[in-house]
Amino acid sequence: MKTALKKTLFRMWAAGAVCFFAAWGRSGPQDIENAAHAFSLNLVWGLIAIMVIADIVIVNPVIRMASGKRVFGEEKKGLMFVFSLPLHIIKVTAIMAIIVITYYYINVIFIRLFSLDEAAVPVPLEPFLFGFLYGVYYLLLETAYEFVIKKIAGRSHEK
Repeated sequence: MKTALKKTLFRMWAAGAVCFFAAWGRSGPQDIENAAHAFSLNLVWGLIAIMVIADIVIVNPVIRMASGKRVFGEEKKGLMFVFSLPLHIIKVTAIMAIIVITYYYINVIFIRLFSLDEAAVPVPLEPFLFGFLYGVYYLLLETAYEFVIKKIAGRSHEK
């Protein structure tokens, strides 16, 4: 199995576990008020904080060890090391915002498609979909980042 797929599957599992332990089951009956409560700022920021901590303390070191690298490598030097943590927090925050928007539009589509009550929440927050979305969006952001870096590096070599 390719390394990128292994990393993505592990990230999906970790995100699903965080969702399961931190957020799943907090809401009562599935109606629009509870859906708003489930995606309240406290929950979203709590998930972001937990995802950042889990990613920095657990996920990244495990992935590095599985790849045969040192847990806290020295490839990031100088200012890049200082900026890596805030950039990671921004990346996880963006992923969480995209996940919240995705859940919102999935629910809107289901409500309109099946003519459900406007207060219904056909797709509530749950660990499997949350982990899947987190892994896919993380992989997309990483792929876009690597593509941009390669383009920038290619342009600097051409000059």
